[in-house]
Amino acid sequence: MWRIAHFQRRIWGVVTCLFTFIWPIIKREEKWDSRRRVIYCANHVSYLDILTCGTYLPGFNFFMAKAELAKVPLFNIWFRTIDIPVKRESKTQSYDAFLNAQKQFDSGIDMVIFPEGKIPPNAPKLSRLKAGAFRLAIERGALIVPVTLLDNHKRFPVDKWVAYPGRMRMHIHRAIDTVGLKLEDEPTLREQVYSIIANKLQAEGINQHEN
Repeated sequence: MWRIAHFQRRIWGVVTCLFTFIWPIIKREEKWDSRRRVIYCANHVSYLDILTCGTYLPGFNFFMAKAELAKVPLFNIWFRTIDIPVKRESKTQSYDAFLNAQKQFDSGIDMVIFPEGKIPPNAPKLSRLKAGAFRLAIERGALIVPVTLLDNHKRFPVDKWVAYPGRMRMHIHRAIDTVGLKLEDEPTLREQVYSIIANKLQAEGINQHEN
């Protein structure tokens, strides 16, 4: 069922992009061993992020994302099957959601997460990242793959339910291997991912400042 849901999401994403005249431009810096477990960490700038990451990131993936999306038509299909909804206002429910995500990850499905936790109010500027995904990667010896989304805030602004035609650039950076790291290395790993994404945004003319 999970693989069927993932395939349906990809088809839905491709069709949606075609009908809204959004054309994807995907750059992947490297390929890694497909047997390695992966946690994709992407910046969060638009509700379009789930569609584009779910459609164009390599592999068989699930999301951790805010529970409100489970009420959105179509999104609710995947939150009933493959994705993990998170109620971030509740520490207990957030913790339970992360335990469920760990089980899902351990079952052989790669994770896509927006480690800022939500779309920042000053998006596309990058907010500080939360620690959970980085701790999980270290504990499991997984690869962390930073992902920079450069145009989604223009294609589908958070304050408008309107899609604008144009390019959708997704930059998939080199994987960071966590084998050999310890939990005390987590802040350094998190800062490394933050810097990679922020520097890419800066290089593309999207100014970044400390938050």
